[in-house]
Amino acid sequence: MVDLKDIFKFKKVMIVAEIGINHNGIIDRLFKLVEKAKLSNADAVKFQIFSEELFYIPEKYLPKDIYQKLPIEIFKKAYIPFHKYKEVFDYSKSLGILPFATPLDLQSFEFLTSIEVEVFKVASSDITYVPLLKRISKTKKPCIISTGFSNIDEVDKYVKLLKNNPLVVMFCVSRYPSTPEDISIKEFIEFKNKFEDKKRPSLVGFSDHTKTTSLPIAMVTLGARVVEKHLTLDENDNAYDNAVSISPEKFKVMVEMIREVEISLSIPKRNLPSEFVRKMSVRSLVSSTSISKDTLITEDKLEALRPGIFTESSIKNWNKIINKKAHKNYSPNEPI
Repeated sequence: MVDLKDIFKFKKVMIVAEIGINHNGIIDRLFKLVEKAKLSNADAVKFQIFSEELFYIPEKYLPKDIYQKLPIEIFKKAYIPFHKYKEVFDYSKSLGILPFATPLDLQSFEFLTSIEVEVFKVASSDITYVPLLKRISKTKKPCIISTGFSNIDEVDKYVKLLKNNPLVVMFCVSRYPSTPEDISIKEFIEFKNKFEDKKRPSLVGFSDHTKTTSLPIAMVTLGARVVEKHLTLDENDNAYDNAVSISPEKFKVMVEMIREVEISLSIPKRNLPSEFVRKMSVRSLVSSTSISKDTLITEDKLEALRPGIFTESSIKNWNKIINKKAHKNYSPNEPI
């Protein structure tokens, strides 16, 4: 299982399979998604947990046109009791994958506290959920907070409520789905410069709601230390979050590509070929035609052919030879 200390020591990028509500409220499907996350080589699996009472203002207080637009029925169908999540947390740990969750109400937070979770997640929509942030702050546990509705100044204001927690601030856009045109890599660089602080510690990550796998890889090259991507069993089924999710097969390829990039990011200098291989590949300066002794070697009389075991083709050697008198007769293609 991933060690969170490695994340905060910059030893490893943590890749999170976001289950969200792709289980559709079906317990067996939830367990299957955890298994697929493990087989896809994710480091962690993340759930959205909420109480049966949900997290909406009661209908009687809301305008009818607003109430009708809320996805309340979907969340009712996706509801899974807390005790079942306890089972899935235990199962995830048995597979060697870190489970954590976004609590969408205070009851859910209390449940997660009771089972001693290692890390909390705050949804983009809840970055201003002050009662939750205050409670998470008191735990002093690592917290991952998404920012998909907020500008950088607003993010800065609210993450200060989590000053007691090792923090990962997730760059994201809360469009479902997002497209590459919605994501600004230039802004991510500004975001990273603002929120990354190795002493605090505070890192940056990327929570992706596109269907592509290229953007998470790009963000890792720019310094994202956590990548979160929605996982579904089948992109063509009726899972509630399929619009922002990828299949286990695609997820696994994404993980493999991130790990390859991560290796290269750890290498301080290119591993160039051996000197012998270089000599076999570069060129020696040769005559392109017959050259008589004591005649000038002009540019039109020079060529360069492999291997570079004689007078190697270089600006320095070129300047040494050009417009100088030949000290012997040269046949075509003879090294100078």
